[in-house]
Amino acid sequence: MSAKSTRPISRPVFLNLLKIKLPMNAVASITHRLSGIYVFFITLPTSLALLFLSKKSETTFTYLKVHLNELNFLSFFVYISFLIFFYHLLTGIRHLLQDIHIGDSMNMLNISARGIIVIWLIALILVFTSL
Repeated sequence: MSAKSTRPISRPVFLNLLKIKLPMNAVASITHRLSGIYVFFITLPTSLALLFLSKKSETTFTYLKVHLNELNFLSFFVYISFLIFFYHLLTGIRHLLQDIHIGDSMNMLNISARGIIVIWLIALILVFTSL
């Protein structure tokens, strides 16, 4: 039998998630998962509903076309959903490249995560300046 140590274990315990400094690779991985949840549960059903509505009749197609061309909640929602899907696509390609060991060193992971975020921010600016 082993004797128990009387020395207290002094491990850092961080309960405040805002104080933990994660590497950029971890932030990109977490946001990839969150964007996947959004795409699966929000974007996909909404896109299918809009597709079925547009195929229902010519009047509903015209109605959707008019409302998507105006700047309202529906068009804003579609733009946001597109940007989240685009981010999910970019980070998914990044993860697939990691699976075949392209850029899988810690330095390259952080650089590629920053690059993905910069590309997505440029797309965000381009989408909202075109409105």
